Amino acid sequence: MSSQILEPTPELSRKLHEKVVDSQAASSLVNRLASKNKDLQTQSVSTYQQFWKDSENNNEQSRTTMYKTLTNTYYNLATDFYEYGWGESFHFARKSISESLRESIKRHEHLLFDRARIQPNMK
Repeated sequence: MSSQILEPTPELSRKLHEKVVDSQAASSLVNRLASKNKDLQTQSVSTYQQFWKDSENNNEQSRTTMYKTLTNTYYNLATDFYEYGWGESFHFARKSISESLRESIKRHEHLLFDRARIQPNMK
C-alpha cells in the first residue's frame, strides 16, 4: 500500500464520479461502483485507510491536521452509497401516506427555499 496521500480536490471528485453522473444507465450500486475510475478509487481508499491502519497518519494529531482530507475522502467514497439509498438529496423529509419519497423531498425543498426566501435563478 502506498503511503502517499491523495488530496480530495473538487477536480478529483469530478474525475472519481464523472462516469457515474454522466451515465443514466448506472442506476444500481454495482453499476455505479463498476463505472468508477479504478485507479482513483483505489488511491482514495488507500488514502482513507491510512488514517486508521498502522501508518504514520494513524494518530489523532494527523487526523486533526488533515481533517479536510479525511472528511472529503470519506464523502468521495460514500457518495455512491448515499445516492443509491437516497437519490440526489442527502436530506430527509416528512412523508405523508399519499406521497412518494421523491414527492416528499421535492415538497420539503420548496419549503426550505421559501423559508430562506430563495427565488428561481438566484445564486
